Amino acid sequence: MGVSLSISGSSGVVVEFLNVTKVYNGGVVALDNASFSVVERSIHALLGHNGAGKTTSIRLMLGMLKPSNGVVRVLGRDPFREPGVRLSIGYAGEYVGLYRELSVWENVLRFCTFKLGDKELCKEEVGMVADVFELHELLRKKPQELSAGNRQRVVIARAFIGKPKLVVLDEPLNSLDPAWRARVKEFLKKYVEEQGATVIFSSHILSDVEDLADSVSVLKSGRVAYTGGLKQLLEEQGLVKLVVKAADRAKLVNVLFKAGFPVHLAEDGESIVVYPKSKSEAEEVLNMVSSAGIGLKYVNIEKATLEDIYLRIYGAKRSE
Repeated sequence: MGVSLSISGSSGVVVEFLNVTKVYNGGVVALDNASFSVVERSIHALLGHNGAGKTTSIRLMLGMLKPSNGVVRVLGRDPFREPGVRLSIGYAGEYVGLYRELSVWENVLRFCTFKLGDKELCKEEVGMVADVFELHELLRKKPQELSAGNRQRVVIARAFIGKPKLVVLDEPLNSLDPAWRARVKEFLKKYVEEQGATVIFSSHILSDVEDLADSVSVLKSGRVAYTGGLKQLLEEQGLVKLVVKAADRAKLVNVLFKAGFPVHLAEDGESIVVYPKSKSEAEEVLNMVSSAGIGLKYVNIEKATLEDIYLRIYGAKRSE
């Protein structure tokens, strides 16, 4: 796919945040002493509720913002002070739109020419990403003539112009149908493996994170609640999911709350979910509930998923 614009970071670290704080005008703290790093040849997910600091982190990586305090390094450089580093990053997200007056072909060609500087090479580049993302039938259309899913395919395809060694994707799969979601996920895995690249993406869809990510950073109110390997997160938490249903739900919730367990309402709107640290602790919870004279109509114990662990991180702190 032509020229690769890449700059190597040190020690295999592609992105590094060291005690980064970002305070917007008006005193809004978007990031609070956040530290995490992303290594080369990996897929890293940024997780968190709206307002947790994901988009601010991405904008700092892209050099669109200056940190109020701390250090941001991307490919070994300061992206705010050295804006040329942006040419080494492929990006797809809400801050990179498409020109309404230009066709899809003209949009992607203009972007490529700005990035690579060689119009003839860019014609080849556009053709190749159009092949990968099946854009040929869309190239003569204007962006406003496309469905949301097709526009998203164009924006994602454009991020891979020039085979960047770092690709940053802000909620990349949101508008795609199930078939294209699966295809893009497979493409990302293959791209990292074949190009030795790094992909960072934000997502609210935890099943996508489980499918894709090697490592994660969970942001909560601007702070890093967890950063590290996804496999380690799932193993270290060692949680189980306990789902129970009782005739007297209020009494059940009160007993669990007094015991220090954050409670969640299950999708059925009736059952209660808690996250003990082990199966034996789950059995202790059931014994405690029984001793309180609460009759249970339904009990299920299963291994916690990433979504369960994420909810626990965002839940109230339980007493130790």
